[in-house]
Amino acid sequence: CKSCWRPNIKIMKAINFFLLFIVSINLGAWWDTGHKMVCDEAYKLLSTDALEQVDPLIEEHGSFGEACLWADWIKNDRKDTRSWHYINLPDDQQDTYTAKCPENGCLIASYYQQLDILKNSQASFDLQEEAMWFIGHFVGDIHQPMHVGYPEDLGGNRHYLEFEKGKRTNMHKLWDGQIIEHMEFIHGKDYLLENVRFKIEMFKDSKHSVEIESWAQETRDLAMQKSVGYKGNELKFVTNQYMESHFEIIQERIALGAIRLSKTLNRIYQDD
Repeated sequence: CKSCWRPNIKIMKAINFFLLFIVSINLGAWWDTGHKMVCDEAYKLLSTDALEQVDPLIEEHGSFGEACLWADWIKNDRKDTRSWHYINLPDDQQDTYTAKCPENGCLIASYYQQLDILKNSQASFDLQEEAMWFIGHFVGDIHQPMHVGYPEDLGGNRHYLEFEKGKRTNMHKLWDGQIIEHMEFIHGKDYLLENVRFKIEMFKDSKHSVEIESWAQETRDLAMQKSVGYKGNELKFVTNQYMESHFEIIQERIALGAIRLSKTLNRIYQDD
């Protein structure tokens, strides 16, 4: 019967999303905590007009934060989207405005492609739905230093590191989530969110570029800072002091991502 069939579709979708999530756990995503926080905090900054348009597009996931994880869940099945999550530039090419898809990765190009879909009133609901999920995710990615890294080490995935007690990791994984894990271990689960919200209040009224290339350049410049130890694969051993000295950068990147995502969506829907 029709009344029985519709709930079954929802259950099948939920199971499918869960399986996609399990498969994607080890694919090196910008941590779930960071992605969810960027989108959930951006949601709180949306205008009434923007909320009217965004809410139907994220309803399937229950929250914007959850919707922004989807782009990582699908990478195993939709392999063509894997290059959409980064740009990698060699050491002699520091200008993110020169990045080309597919040579340097397609994060910037894919972001603009999905923006076009979201702005297109003739696009199907399904395409606009995915575009919203992709855009939220891409804004998170572009604010993570190792998503604007070197091609030869796959954005830090082959920059191998060792913790003080001998556990092995890599630079991408460290910046994807292990610094946050250490932060939560020391200060508790609420510490990151409290600091991100404080920084959102600090930065939200500042002037922000509307160009993702500018955000990418900011991220690349951070990755090249001496304290990070990424340039020239200088860092070999990860200390607690190293992680703690970069807590503030993590907080700022998430806060800036949330602000810029909200401003982007508010601009798209301001005339609707």
